[in-house]
Amino acid sequence: PDLLLGGVNEVLARAIHEDYILHQQEAGQTPATNPSMVPWDELPEYLKESNRRQADHIGIKLQAVGCGIAPLTDWSTVEIWEAESFEFAPEEIERLARMEHERFVEERLRMGWRAGPEDPSRRTSPDLVSWDELPEKVKELDRDSVRGLPVFTAKAGFQIYRLKQR
Repeated sequence: PDLLLGGVNEVLARAIHEDYILHQQEAGQTPATNPSMVPWDELPEYLKESNRRQADHIGIKLQAVGCGIAPLTDWSTVEIWEAESFEFAPEEIERLARMEHERFVEERLRMGWRAGPEDPSRRTSPDLVSWDELPEKVKELDRDSVRGLPVFTAKAGFQIYRLKQR
C-alpha cells in the first residue's frame, strides 16, 4: 500500500536505496559494517525520508543541466534500455553530485544533525562539510547516484532527455 500511495516518488526512493546498497556491496561493505545496507522495510524512517527527498530533487537537478524528465509513453517503440542509456557529461555529473551533497547537508542540518564522528544516535556525521572538504570516496557516492538517475527513472517508467537549446 505504501508503494501505491507514494507513487513515483516512492518507486524512485526505493531505487535510490537499492542502488546505494549495490555500490556499498561493490565497495566491500556489509550490513554489519554499514547499518544502512538493509532492505527498505528495515530502513530507519529518517533514511527512507532522505531517499524520498533525494527523489523529490531529481527535477531540480535535471533542470540545472538543461534536461527534463518525461513518461515513457510509447513502450512499443522505446525500449527501457534506450531510456537507461542516457548519459551525463563528466562536468554535469560533477555539478549534479555537488548539488546532491548540498541538498543532503541542508536536509540533515534542518533535522538537527551536526558535523562530527559518525553517530546516528547523536545525529552527527563527518559528511556535513562543504563539497571541497569531502573525501573523494564520499564524493564518488554522490557521483554514482547521479550516474544512476537514468536507470532509476527508467525503472519507474520515465526517461531523461535534453532540452532543446533556444
